[in-house]
This record gives sequence, C-alpha cells and structure tokens, in this order.
Amino acid sequence: MGRTVTLTGRVRDAAGHTTTRTATIAVPTLAGMDAPLGAEWTAAVANYPGVVYTRDFGAGSPTLLTTPGAGKWAALPANAIMHCSWKGDVEYLATWLNSIDRRVYLTWYHEPMGDVVPATYRATAARVTQILANHPRRRWVLGHGPIVTRYWLDEGGGNPADWAYPGMTHYGIDCYSQDKTAYWPASRMFGVAFGKVRAAYPGIRLWVPEYGLVRATADTSGQGRAQAIRDHAAFIRAQADVDGWAYFNNNAQFPQFAFASGSPEGQAWRDTQTI
Repeated sequence: MGRTVTLTGRVRDAAGHTTTRTATIAVPTLAGMDAPLGAEWTAAVANYPGVVYTRDFGAGSPTLLTTPGAGKWAALPANAIMHCSWKGDVEYLATWLNSIDRRVYLTWYHEPMGDVVPATYRATAARVTQILANHPRRRWVLGHGPIVTRYWLDEGGGNPADWAYPGMTHYGIDCYSQDKTAYWPASRMFGVAFGKVRAAYPGIRLWVPEYGLVRATADTSGQGRAQAIRDHAAFIRAQADVDGWAYFNNNAQFPQFAFASGSPEGQAWRDTQTI
C-alpha cells in the first residue's frame, strides 16, 4: 500500500543508556475527491468523509492561490491535503506562503499544454523552486511539479520534458477515460503515461490529481464501473511512487464522470478513501 519509509532514531532511557532503533512503516496513497466550490464540494465532503487529498484551482482572473480559510479551505477536513494551483503571477507564491499553516502540494499552471510555450513554462515554474528555497514556511510544502493529461502523454505523444523544471519533486497526470464500450485496465489507464514520466525522470514522485471514467453504455447498474474503480485503486495503491489521487466528481462541468453517493460507484470510491 503506497510507499514504505524507513525511520532510524537514537533512544535514551532514564539511566542514560542509548541504543539505535530502525522501523519501516507503510505510507498509504492519499485518496480523495475533486469538486467545484459550492454545493458539489459541500456534498463531496459530507458524502465521502475519507477525503485526504483534493485540488484547489485558485481564485480570480488570472487565478491566484486561494487564501487559506477561504473557498474550499473552509470545509477541508482537518487531515486532508490541498493540492493548490494558480495561473497568475508566480511571484504571488512568496506572499501566499506567509499565511500557510497546513501541508500543501503546489502546481503552477495546471495543464499548460496549448496555453503556455514550454520554454516559458519551465522558466516561470522554476521560480517555485527558487521561492521555496528561501521561504521560512517552505516546510509546509510537501512537493511541487507540473500536471499534464494522460491523453496528451499517451495518444498525443507528449514529451514530459516540455514541462519539467529544475527542482520539481512531483509530476502530475490527470487520467480519464471516455470510452463507453469498455473499462480500461490499469495498464492502459495509467501504465503508459506513468512509464513515460518514470523513464524521463527516474525517482520522481507522481500524482493523479484528476481521475474519472464514464459509465459504459451496457453497464446500466453501475456495478461494472464500480469494479473498474476498485481495480484501478488496487493498482494505484501498489505503486510506490504515487503519493495521491482524486476522483473528479464534477457533475456541472463533466456529468459523464460524476456518480451519486448512493450508487455502486459512489460506494466503491468511499471504500477507496477508507483504505
């Protein structure tokens, strides 16, 4: 389940005797849900209480990082980690960090393909690394890196190097399937895209910030999609380099990917979040 971490510490008893002990612990993959601010986010938190990872896309135009305590932060479960992104001035990060007192992940300009020239992206995103290196609150940032889509990496033949910048710790891949004829195995849903990033950047950590699959036409009950979710979850949990993933249950924008909390798919995702 997720990755393992080895901890070594020196222990001293009341008499002053010391010894060294090493323990290996399992760190589970973070599972959560993405939903837009408003009724859908409120429902997501209420109906899927195991949310420990979610996305916030910023506020304003161009978007800036959402102020902690505002927006989705207000209903964020206490142990959940927000993966924050913004498309506005990268320098705003330095000011925003002054108010942070919770663990976060960061991405400057989510899915930049077609919107930002790769060289411009790399130069601008590199400022994230530089800002964090000198900021007193950098300890709250668990990692940072670009996010692209599975489609762009796989069918689109994208090169992960386009968006890679010095100091990035993670690479995010939004993984969707709109195939209404069959549910894809994990090897297709994740494997090709993961493989391209791993080959280009050995040791990089991965996220799946958005994940979703449309219900197949023949799957009238939703049981098939529920099983596909469980199969995908088992695969993700077995990947030692994947730190978090979240279902994008956005009914307003992408109703084909959404599911009701009482549906088989909803229960499958609820179970995924509690493992």
